[in-house]
Amino acid sequence: MIPVAPLAFYGSFLTPANGMVALAYFVGMVAMLFTGFSYATMAARYPFSGSVYTYVQQGTNAGLGFIGGWGITLDYFLIPTITYLISQSFGESLFPAVPGWAWIVILVLFNTFVNILGANVVTKVSWILFALQGIVLVAFIIGTIRLLLSGTIQPQAISFYNPQHFNIQGVLQATGIVIVSYLGFDAISTLSEEAEDPHHSIGRAIILSILSIGILFVVITVLAGFVAPDYQNLNPNTAFLGILQRVGGTWLVKLADVTIILSFGFASGQEGQTAVSRILYAMGRDGILPSAFAKLHKKYRTPIFAIVLVGLASLILSLTLSQDTVSNLVSFGALFGFILLNLSVIWKFYVKGDHSSVSSFIKYLVSPFIGFAVSTWIFLSLSIESKIVGVVWILVGVAILVAKTHFFSKKTPSLDFSNKD
Repeated sequence: MIPVAPLAFYGSFLTPANGMVALAYFVGMVAMLFTGFSYATMAARYPFSGSVYTYVQQGTNAGLGFIGGWGITLDYFLIPTITYLISQSFGESLFPAVPGWAWIVILVLFNTFVNILGANVVTKVSWILFALQGIVLVAFIIGTIRLLLSGTIQPQAISFYNPQHFNIQGVLQATGIVIVSYLGFDAISTLSEEAEDPHHSIGRAIILSILSIGILFVVITVLAGFVAPDYQNLNPNTAFLGILQRVGGTWLVKLADVTIILSFGFASGQEGQTAVSRILYAMGRDGILPSAFAKLHKKYRTPIFAIVLVGLASLILSLTLSQDTVSNLVSFGALFGFILLNLSVIWKFYVKGDHSSVSSFIKYLVSPFIGFAVSTWIFLSLSIESKIVGVVWILVGVAILVAKTHFFSKKTPSLDFSNKD
């Protein structure tokens, strides 16, 4: 969840959303907020690593839990890849003499090393880069306000509503990509076993992260609409940099370039690798994947095999796939996992649990159903390419499950949490 995400992705959203980028971010926030409530419900009951995999497993059954976890793993494998590709593209623009592959190799090696050292080191690096992002965003906001006060630009509603080219299908298509900017809240749940007071802190962190980052995204893109209502004239590849040029000039563009390279390549790349390695660790611990995935480093107590494997996979994918291809694929598994998670909350806590009170009706039926409905709505609006690749990925997971259970004649491996607190 990178505060400067709109700076990198803005151009990708303009065409499908017809300039209504703030609306796409708002719809994404609503979808993720109700799904976040479902995460908080599950995290309070099951404060263990594994995210969707663990929650759906405990809410329904082990087999469906594996399929949900397998689905969201696709996106976590791709999140480091897309962050590396974004850093590479901005790095090549800023330093043309440095070959693109060198950016990828340096980022993968550094992030893998930091991840082995543990979540505390990842957090420290993230906070440093967060401060740098804050400087860029504050400079943009102050510069935009200055232009408004001087009368150089005028408030515009186009980022929320474009009456001439309104197309809800296009907004939803853009929202499908916008979801990438919110996926960090799920990463919080993968660190339950490394958090203090996970019964309470995980849920709070998830909800606060969705609200704070969502409001920030909406504010940034609304202001961008003020500066550049003529969005058709922006270069899609560098759209927000063109806006920054109008607001602050070359110095702000260069600072944003460096910030994007560092924030995507290091902060988001590290955290994506952290999250997927913990999901693989949980699956290896349960026995549905090889036990090597559950191997912990003797000193740092981090899942070293999973971390190294994710680093290697990210390196190969980043060197072979394009940014556009990865962008179209990255939301499928997350939305698939969110759909199953919301249904699991309804099944576990409402259908099979307490459904006699008004509070349980709202918390365990209405809220997760909204999360389910909005996630499904966006899911159905994804590109056909992402759906095809996503379905193939899910079928691979089904094949693993069939092989592991000998055509379901054996019980699906899972970890017993009944005696854990």
